Amino acid sequence: KIVFVRDYPGRQMIVDKNLCELERELPIEFFRLNRKFIAHQKAIDRFKPDNGKIQIFLKPEMKEEVHVSKEMAPEFRKWIGS
Repeated sequence: KIVFVRDYPGRQMIVDKNLCELERELPIEFFRLNRKFIAHQKAIDRFKPDNGKIQIFLKPEMKEEVHVSKEMAPEFRKWIGS
């Protein structure tokens, strides 16, 4: 599997690590949204509840919908509030 990192201007780069490795190395300003996405607090434009999950709107905008699971939603709310 290939892991891509996208920066604020929208440039995309390939990283030679998996998401679990990245998650361990990144500072607290990053959160593992789901099994496909890790995001920085500043990249979260807004979010809204969605049947127990949380829909995340990122900047730069993603073509696919991004959600935090029901199980991770409380942890996300705590993280985003800090």
